[in-house]
Amino acid sequence: MAKSIIIIGGGLTGLAAGCYGQMNGYQTCIFEMADKAGGVCTAWQRNGYTIDGAMNWLVGTRPGAQFYNFWEELGAAQEWKIYNYDRYSISEDKDGKAFTVYCDADRFERYLLELAPEDSDVIREFTQAIRASSNYTLPVYKPAELLDASDRGKMSQMRHGMQLMEKWNAISFQDFAQRLKNPYLREVFSHFGPVPMAMFILVLGLQNSKSVGYVIGGALALIKPIEQRYRDLGGEINFNSKVVKILVENDKTSGIKLANGEEYHAD
Repeated sequence: MAKSIIIIGGGLTGLAAGCYGQMNGYQTCIFEMADKAGGVCTAWQRNGYTIDGAMNWLVGTRPGAQFYNFWEELGAAQEWKIYNYDRYSISEDKDGKAFTVYCDADRFERYLLELAPEDSDVIREFTQAIRASSNYTLPVYKPAELLDASDRGKMSQMRHGMQLMEKWNAISFQDFAQRLKNPYLREVFSHFGPVPMAMFILVLGLQNSKSVGYVIGGALALIKPIEQRYRDLGGEINFNSKVVKILVENDKTSGIKLANGEEYHAD
């Protein structure tokens, strides 16, 4: 008889844990306090509109990209439709002048050079970092404690990418702005504050490689197929079931207690 697992919460993490538990021969049961799956990854309809504060863009939407295989295994990627943004952001100053951050590194570079040709060397260094980070990945297919010699070899090949991130992690937006001669561009980058540029470069790299996109339909379009995949694998999910206590016997967790007093036990 398969060993049993109780999972508290039917959000994205709980559903994924349930799917992988079922795939690996366990019998899982999810207890979710809300009336539907998704947790904070959710949306709702009102007066003909979908209200969705959860989905902006999702990592791993391009086949072959980091995380894509997870979405495929969880049943989300097979039918989804992805929209890739051409603009990451548009901001206006007090005079109404708009500054655009383009997702394509080449286009962003041309745009910045048109604004500030006198800063060509600094701009190209910045946009080249974006291109380089487009190929920067981490070995996410295994937990760290299970990495073998082959995995560590792959990690050594990523050393250049890690060194790139370390370099830009030591440079704040304000530091970068001080290197710019163009007063408008200097002001734009100064507004980001004393925040390291590494994360901004990494995100733009993912946008440049189209590895992050918007799932048409938002959070519900992501959650519903994963919930269905979990059910198809034989998993159970109980809604309106708030867990108030984890039961312990002989220094070992043995089950849960719900708000209505019911208790459930598992291996």
